[in-house]
Amino acid sequence: MADDKTSRKQIILKEAARLFREKGYIASNLRELAKRAGIQGGSLYHHFGSKQDILFQLMDNTMTDMVTSLSNLLAETTDPEEKLRRLLRFHISYTVCGPDETYITDDELRNLNADNYLQIIAKRDAYQKLFEEVFQDGCQQKGWMVVDYKLVARAAIQMGTGVASWYRPGGPMSINQISEHYVELLCRGVLPRKAD
Repeated sequence: MADDKTSRKQIILKEAARLFREKGYIASNLRELAKRAGIQGGSLYHHFGSKQDILFQLMDNTMTDMVTSLSNLLAETTDPEEKLRRLLRFHISYTVCGPDETYITDDELRNLNADNYLQIIAKRDAYQKLFEEVFQDGCQQKGWMVVDYKLVARAAIQMGTGVASWYRPGGPMSINQISEHYVELLCRGVLPRKAD
């Protein structure tokens, strides 16, 4: 019974992500969400207390998964360039492959109540901190020239997030190839390199 309840909850969250992306959180209603999830309208309240709870759970699940998954990937290596490669590959892939959830987590923050907002921002900050630490390691171990870790981390996150708006499977570059180009750009810039 617990498994059935868990899977129903996941279906509701998946459909909520789709609905919120299509219509926006404010314009979405629970009756339509219940219909999409294949349940009676009142049954939603067996799983969630309100539409706000659904939005929060959707964002919280997404950010928890991103922080945990990326932390595990980065723990497998000590080389800053390899960490940067893994970081960008993960971020781009997660953003492209889970667009509804990641889009909602990014776009609907303004519709969280104050307490929920603070909780999600704390997880977003933890995710950004992983990026900052990679750039800090690069400076300490490899002599990367980064003056402001936070600024560069934000730029890297936005670069990766933006891929979801134009990437198409079967296009000229895979996610791994795009990641490699971004690693090259972040590590070596666009200026010609002088001969040693």
